[in-house]
Amino acid sequence: MLSKRFKYNGKSVLKLNEIQIRIKEQIEKKIEKGIYSFEEVPCCICGGNNFDILAEKDRYGLYTSIVICRNCGLIQANPRMTQKSYNQFYDIEYRKLYVGKEVATEEFFRNQYYKGKRIYHYLENNLRINLSNLRVLEVGVGAGGILYYFKEMGNEICGCDLGSEYIEFGRKKYGLNLFVGTIEDMDIKQTPDIVIYSHVLEHLLNPIDELIKLKSIVGKDSYIYIELPGVKYLTHSYNMDFLRQIQNAHVYYFTLTTLKNVLEKAGYDLICGNEIIQSIFKISSKNNENYKNDYDTTISFLREMEFYRFLPTSYNFKRLIIPGMVSFLKCIGLYNIVKVIYHKLRN
Repeated sequence: MLSKRFKYNGKSVLKLNEIQIRIKEQIEKKIEKGIYSFEEVPCCICGGNNFDILAEKDRYGLYTSIVICRNCGLIQANPRMTQKSYNQFYDIEYRKLYVGKEVATEEFFRNQYYKGKRIYHYLENNLRINLSNLRVLEVGVGAGGILYYFKEMGNEICGCDLGSEYIEFGRKKYGLNLFVGTIEDMDIKQTPDIVIYSHVLEHLLNPIDELIKLKSIVGKDSYIYIELPGVKYLTHSYNMDFLRQIQNAHVYYFTLTTLKNVLEKAGYDLICGNEIIQSIFKISSKNNENYKNDYDTTISFLREMEFYRFLPTSYNFKRLIIPGMVSFLKCIGLYNIVKVIYHKLRN
């Protein structure tokens, strides 16, 4: 275990609102009653069972067993909830716990929209192709804000998600082509040029199976964009605190190396990527069963973060100053205006 504070005690490291507290209690009762059940599985990269325990709880204080594979370095939840349990969790509790609101909001959609703009420019800068008149598919679409930006840029879009309330928001308010379910439930007649997995792959129980199924939908010229919270980007995120990154919805916690291991095993090649993680893949001519062990560098990095998160680094200085600035802007009624300007300048 990384330290004593990662032991299960039911306490959240985040300040939860009334909705989040109620939803957390609801999840705990379902676990206690066996409505949400768990399973132990071998590592999806190497098939091994040689794990070190890193944590026993998530940021909300829910019991979550997080381990790291000594053979390949992949961080994962084990034991984890079953697919049946996760399906119910995503439809009923996930967004309410994560966002702290009962239903999809315009703010949530707008944040997705800005993320879509960033993804668009990342693809544009790295692929050097015309990103219009393309077919764009997003898996785990939420309310559809990311796709809405791609639609505005002249692309044909469609997406799927397990959260029915959020899908309905995007459908009704923005007329987006969204479906409740997975890619297996969709009737995709034309090959997508771009497939987006934005903060999705870490939620999948069997990412390799998902990516193999995807190969029946995409073509050799299709690009797969994968974005997720990178473990080795903690130096600039989550207050440099791995515990704040852990949530019961995440089955896996990737570095660029372990993500590359997963994609290569499924039959994809890395085009470009970073530790944030933002990455682009294409179908490979062969599956690569070989993998690089990232255990030593990952465990060393996490231990360093436990030490450095208390030191006066530039990131720690910013995270102490920014909340005060946000509170001040809200008090004088300028927060929303400054937020819009910030996103425009950033992108």
